Parts: sequence; structure tokens; C-alpha cells
Amino acid sequence: MIAAIVRRFAAVLLPLLAHACSGAPSTPPTDVGQLKGPDGAVYLLLDRGPYKAFYDPWGRLLRIEYDANGDGAPDQFAHHQGRKRPVRIEIDTDFDGRLDRWEHYDDEGRLHRIGATRRAGAPDTWVELDAAGAPLRREYDDDGDGRVERAELLEGEAVAAIALDTDRDGRFDRWQHRSGPLAGSEDLDTDGDGRPDRRLVKDARGRLLRVEALK
Repeated sequence: MIAAIVRRFAAVLLPLLAHACSGAPSTPPTDVGQLKGPDGAVYLLLDRGPYKAFYDPWGRLLRIEYDANGDGAPDQFAHHQGRKRPVRIEIDTDFDGRLDRWEHYDDEGRLHRIGATRRAGAPDTWVELDAAGAPLRREYDDDGDGRVERAELLEGEAVAAIALDTDRDGRFDRWQHRSGPLAGSEDLDTDGDGRPDRRLVKDARGRLLRVEALK
């Protein structure tokens, strides 16, 4: 469903972008109206029914909004920040009036980070993607404070390592290894400097074998 929504969005996004980039960079589109935003700023508006493109007074494309289900409220927002390609797209995938998916794009237009929410509100889970679109890393904000408490490093579909912020101070203090030569071990930061200084070596059943100093 999400992929279909994004494809529909992109199908009409491209002609709008062609319109946005057709004139000189400092020349606003000519067939637009004006709209005063909630922030008090005046925007230029190109209205194409379910699609609305917002420009600043200098003709730079700021965002494109799309009403996918025709209920009169936009549920997809492409933020361009004056660029030809969007840098971020926000989507309400279930049409409940709340955003639940955040897509981040690099300068080449490649999707490299996806955010989602488990509690309705700001994103609290993220997936980092490689150039081919495969997941590299998953992050979780379990208490909703905007900071990551758990990060999983991925090798294919498997979790290779887990980093944890157990005291929720914004820095990881435990690193669990799941694959490679350190499989079955866990590194700890016991002095709070953000670097591991102890390693717990465990057997295949998770029983502690020894503690090694790393500094």
C-alpha cells in the first residue's frame, strides 16, 4: 500500500517539478496565487486539485502537498527546501490525520532513511538504507524523548550487533556482538566516557566465562 501511494505521488510530482524548474531560479511561477501561512509568511501557491505546490516569494519550491484519498486534507508532504528533488517526504499512510512515515532523501534523490512511529506522533523507529535500498541499521527511541536507546547493525537479514543506551543519557554504553569473531561477547562502558572499557566473554549458552579489560 505504501509503495503504491508513493508511486502515485511521484507520477504527478514530476510534472510539477518540471513546472517549478522551467523558469529562471529567481523568477516565481506566473500562474499562482498567494496564501498567508499560519506562521504569517506569504507563500505562492500553484493549485492542481489534489496537488498543491508552495513557493517562496523568489520562486523557490518549498513543498508539495497531496490529498491521496480526496477528503480535502493533504496526507503526503514533499519538502523541497528550494531544491528540485525532495529532501523529505512525510506520509499519513492510514489517513487518520496523523503522519506515520518519514522518508529522507540524499542529494541524488536516493532514499536513505525511513522513520515510523509506534505511538502516534513523532518518529520513534528508523531504518538506514544502503545505496541499493537494503537495510543497514535499525534504531529505536523507546521512551519517546527523541534520542535513540537501541541500535541494531544488520548483515543481510540478521542482526550482527546491538548498541544500547541503558542509562538514557544519550550515549551508548553496551555493545552486544552477534556474529563474527566476537560473537557471544558484550562490551561495556563503565566509566561513562562513551567508549567500551570492559568485555564480557560468554559461552554459547550465555554463561559468563571471563571479563577482559579493554583499556
